[in-house]
Amino acid sequence: MAIFHLSARPPIARASGRSATAAAAYRAGALITDQRTGQVFDYRRRKGVLDARIHLPGGRLVRDREKFWNDLELHHRRRDAVLAREVVLALPNELDADERAALAFGFSRDIATEFGVGVDCALHAPSRGGDDRNHHAHLLLTACTVDADGVLGKKAERLDPIACKRHGAADSVSWLRPRWELSVNAALARKGSAERVDHRSFKDRGIGRLPTVHVGVNGAAARGRASLNARLRRRNARVSAVEEQMCKLLRMKARLAERTEPRPDPQRVAPNVEGPASDLSPWRRPKEALPSSRRSVTVVRRGGELSIQQSDRRKPPRSQHRP
Repeated sequence: MAIFHLSARPPIARASGRSATAAAAYRAGALITDQRTGQVFDYRRRKGVLDARIHLPGGRLVRDREKFWNDLELHHRRRDAVLAREVVLALPNELDADERAALAFGFSRDIATEFGVGVDCALHAPSRGGDDRNHHAHLLLTACTVDADGVLGKKAERLDPIACKRHGAADSVSWLRPRWELSVNAALARKGSAERVDHRSFKDRGIGRLPTVHVGVNGAAARGRASLNARLRRRNARVSAVEEQMCKLLRMKARLAERTEPRPDPQRVAPNVEGPASDLSPWRRPKEALPSSRRSVTVVRRGGELSIQQSDRRKPPRSQHRP
């Protein structure tokens, strides 16, 4: 089953002790030496990295990853500078490896063209200890604009949620989520799969279930999130059972409505004539003529069944001879 997932991770900022060179080397499984600090980040032995490409506006690819991210590090001079932003995508398991790569790289080109930034897209295989359907991609977006030749410019304000709020504009996620939904559904349609994804929340779609949370790596926090997911799944199972029971009752009501017909008019239908055969016909039979007012009616129970006895209430004739 195809699952929609697009999450915007916390930005790569110097204030939190992070660097764009380290982030890019880790996600791409590459060797990058940071020219600003002299640190060496060697992740060439990292497993699970299938492919990684850097896209520029206009569709051009960057061949030298080390130079590109070092130029970005030197371009930002502030100690609290935001260097890059990360987006994580879940790739559909219904597609093969080449189709997943084309989908992720095509979306990266769309982002680079739309926001005028550089996008480093790394494809990752499912982890060995996790779900084997968890194909995903990590996208590193430069926090500054980049032209078609790779020249860095000023800050990309459309990627900054604070700047968007200040100007009353929609943030980048409001564009990314619907666009990713369209891209995934188009790829599934080309594949011939009937699966589709929806970027809207359960609440917006009128679904009563509660979404689960991402468990993450091992540890106390991960165990707590796993326990929370177990409780959410039990709650969703109860909600699904109630919804299924309600659907059954509604179907029964619809069938009864189809089988039930209007009651016959007693003036047009003879009292002893029954309507069409139906399970509800005993309740629709016209009432028999009431006994005469001169007769008494008695209800008698015989063998667990009720029967009606009538007796003549007429007075006996007067004797012609008086005593």
